Amino acid sequence: MRHFTASAVVLNDHDEVLLVHHNKLGQWLYPGGHVDPDEDPAQAAVREVAEETGIAAVVIGEPAFTHPAVRSHAAPWAIIEMDVNDAKVGAHRHIDLVYVCRASGGELAAQVEEVAGVRWVPVADLAGLPTPIEVPDLVATAARWAKAQQ
Repeated sequence: MRHFTASAVVLNDHDEVLLVHHNKLGQWLYPGGHVDPDEDPAQAAVREVAEETGIAAVVIGEPAFTHPAVRSHAAPWAIIEMDVNDAKVGAHRHIDLVYVCRASGGELAAQVEEVAGVRWVPVADLAGLPTPIEVPDLVATAARWAKAQQ
């Protein structure tokens, strides 16, 4: 079984990334969650950032194609797939649409039902934190890509 999720690597002007300490995993990672039936993946990523951290974010990038006959969306920066096992659903896979975002306001505040903490971390310091194995490389690559977009 596969579930679609959306997440956001949120960067600020100080070369820092927004991280949440996930309650179930006990690790630091970037915010994200399941895509609701009434939203597109980019909206889900931005919503999850606000819900989990109190920070407003804006997706970096424009839709690759636009036409007046259809609604276009910004493409995710990456799509990754991973195994997940939780008490509610059991073993399944997440297809995660990862967006790179810029912080645009808000006050840092953890949603304690889902995350034990939130913080800004220098991108260069990620390797020293307990994170999923891919997170430091993914965030560093996203940060380089975001700088190239400026």
